[in-house]
Amino acid sequence: MPIQTQGIVLKNDNIKSIYYLLEIKCPDIASIIKPGQFIMLKVSDNHSPLLRRPFSLFRTSSLNIQKQKNAKTFSIIYKIVGKGTKMMTKFKKGDKLDIIGPLGNGFHPPSLLPPCNIFLIGGGVGIATLFPVSEMLKDYNLFIFIGGKTQNDILCVEEFRNKNSKIFISTEDGSLGFKGTVIDLFLFQVKRMRFKKPLYVYTCGPSNMLKKLAKITKFQEIHCQASFESRLGCGFGACWGCVVKTKNSISPYQRVCKDGPVFDLNQIVWEDE
Repeated sequence: MPIQTQGIVLKNDNIKSIYYLLEIKCPDIASIIKPGQFIMLKVSDNHSPLLRRPFSLFRTSSLNIQKQKNAKTFSIIYKIVGKGTKMMTKFKKGDKLDIIGPLGNGFHPPSLLPPCNIFLIGGGVGIATLFPVSEMLKDYNLFIFIGGKTQNDILCVEEFRNKNSKIFISTEDGSLGFKGTVIDLFLFQVKRMRFKKPLYVYTCGPSNMLKKLAKITKFQEIHCQASFESRLGCGFGACWGCVVKTKNSISPYQRVCKDGPVFDLNQIVWEDE
């Protein structure tokens, strides 16, 4: 069950361009949050902005699942996109934060036992959401695909490199690595390296990226768990402001915050379908 608690800022560093890493001391949440789950953070004591901001877990002080109960801190990576996140850049060491979490349903291991190939595909800041997955699946053969619009949007390369995984990078403007989208790069490498199917994919990124990947998984043997990025109001599922349509015959409209944010990508119904 999620709890409302207080955290203390340990660091709030500008790691690249408009991206920041916020580390928070909060044992109550750090000891139980799982890969793919998120928190709702109160960014101001005033009424503007009124709503909390959602952030997925990047890492805890103990990403070892067996020792997580001893974790004291957790970190998130955030991008300046508006008033709320701009205000967050002013957080200082020692500041107290009002936090609700952990929320949502996270990622789960594949049906196959290791070793087998696992593909992590992250677009922009979405790659941070996949970092704890790499620890959860550390006994598998990991192939990491990191994409962004420019080289300034490429994150977490060193963190994944320390996992002894194979890393592939793409930028839409060609400023770093493969020129094109991260999905283009994924398809190119799958064909080039002739991976055996079925493929097991974990992904997080903007909706247009997930939609493009969904068109591929629909006709191929690709099992894909996708974390959806969405504007969240309450974070508990009460406001129904973050629904996605699914193939669930009983309850087709699912809430990203409550039923997700992780869904089977093949179960999502897109607007043009």
